[in-house]
Amino acid sequence: MLTLETLAVLALLIALMICAMVRTKFQRNNPCRHADARRGARILIVDDDHDFVGITRRILESSGPHVITVSSGADALKVLYRARYSAPDLVLLEIMMDYVTSGLDVRRMMQRHPRLRDMPVMMVTSLTGMRRKEMLPSGGHARASEWLTKPEAAQQLLNTVRAALAASPAHIPALVPVAS
Repeated sequence: MLTLETLAVLALLIALMICAMVRTKFQRNNPCRHADARRGARILIVDDDHDFVGITRRILESSGPHVITVSSGADALKVLYRARYSAPDLVLLEIMMDYVTSGLDVRRMMQRHPRLRDMPVMMVTSLTGMRRKEMLPSGGHARASEWLTKPEAAQQLLNTVRAALAASPAHIPALVPVAS
């Protein structure tokens, strides 16, 4: 026999599932409105180049997102592992920080973590030239939503970030199921 408390919990769970399904369907059917709604997105910049971080932060914050910055892969992982309900919606991750492949190692660790695996990551590099694309790892090594080259023009950076945010699902707390 079901108690009143059990029925209330079941009703709440059903309501949460319906809200998640409606929200997911709305986002799929209205990609432009979804992109506008992401103005309050949270972006984590991971880079030890303070000039790049400062400029990028100003550019991004001018368009609405909240920006968090750290200067090492270890600090990035601390922020990401602790951020249970306020995880970033996007990570801009420099490849070379503490050591040559520091950013790639962070991304591989994120791919192993169930909650961080599908988080959009834009890899940032100062490698330039025609051979740059050949030098970058394949998607299986360190999956990235996009690769950015420093310095990036302000409008190009904003366009790339907006596209990545629009393509990613909105942050839904881990306890709320997402309808597929």
